[in-house]
Amino acid sequence: MKKDLVYLATVSCFVFASGLAQAAPEACHDQMQGQMCGQAEGMMFNRMDASGDGAVSRAEFNAFHARRFKELDANKDGKITLDEMNSGHKKAVGDLKRGGGDMKNNGTTHLDERFNAADANHDGGLEREEAHGMPMLSTYFDEVDANKDGKVTRQEYLDAMPLLHRAKQEKADSL
Repeated sequence: MKKDLVYLATVSCFVFASGLAQAAPEACHDQMQGQMCGQAEGMMFNRMDASGDGAVSRAEFNAFHARRFKELDANKDGKITLDEMNSGHKKAVGDLKRGGGDMKNNGTTHLDERFNAADANHDGGLEREEAHGMPMLSTYFDEVDANKDGKVTRQEYLDAMPLLHRAKQEKADSL
């Protein structure tokens, strides 16, 4: 059973990564087909890092792959056949090439989901208390709140991504 899960996780990463690499081949010219690079690698990491703390825990890794298993298991029999794997891969590549799937909204789908989940009162903005579930945003709340109204809007959050990514990288580099 454990070997099956390791195999599934490996294959799932390959299927997801190869779809992203094929969707943006010019960005991956030095990579072997199926290997992740640049933005694709970061997008996959961000999708797995549900807490936004700059690291993927075992629980986050397992949850990501459990969702991926459900997506690939088309007939819901608890098993993935080679046909289901290939079909899931083709669908992922097609979605990416059409601008859907993981690349929808210029790659902001995951960010939108996290922002919406944190927006407890559904007013379209995050107050300081709502941002506590997003550690980097919580830490840099004052810098991200560009108009200093005590709320971070979706646009302010998206505009601050370079700052948040830089801070996350500096934190990782210092460890």
